[in-house]
Amino acid sequence: MKHVSLPQIFYVQVPNRLLGPAMPEGFTNAILHGLYAREGQAVLTHLLLESQAHWSGIPLHELLMDAPEGCPTFNQIDLQPWGAMGHNLVISNLDYLEGLVVQPRFISVVGRHTGIIVDWDDMFAKHPHEHKPLSLLHLANGQFALLPNNYFTVSDPHFTKPSDFTKFYRRGEKVYWER
Repeated sequence: MKHVSLPQIFYVQVPNRLLGPAMPEGFTNAILHGLYAREGQAVLTHLLLESQAHWSGIPLHELLMDAPEGCPTFNQIDLQPWGAMGHNLVISNLDYLEGLVVQPRFISVVGRHTGIIVDWDDMFAKHPHEHKPLSLLHLANGQFALLPNNYFTVSDPHFTKPSDFTKFYRRGEKVYWER
């Protein structure tokens, strides 16, 4: 398994139920600073808890950031429909996408792109129809999602406009070779 640092940190809340059975109800504040993956599993996190403990292994979809009271939450399949397709994570920071409004297709909450793309440098990356870079999105309900490009749209008020064309788009399966 490969562990990677995020290009920036996120202040998050961890549900106490994930930290131990004797923990009181509620949340513990933490700093999310890294990710790791085990093939077929949800992406997991590295956290520094405010109690000074360093904790690894909390699934990304369980964390909250700036969660408004009473917002609905979504489950793992909605927030990360693809399990890790390998263990060799690659993290990229795409500055242009950071902060742009996103609308996931299958859940009813908007969010913002963090500018971070998670990918796997393994056998799946060689096949265009299996290559699934995932965008790290911070949703308005406080949760994080790791969604492939075809699971959300991005709004840039200086350039984009709503369109029905996206329903006709199909996944690229052609391999382009240098001549």
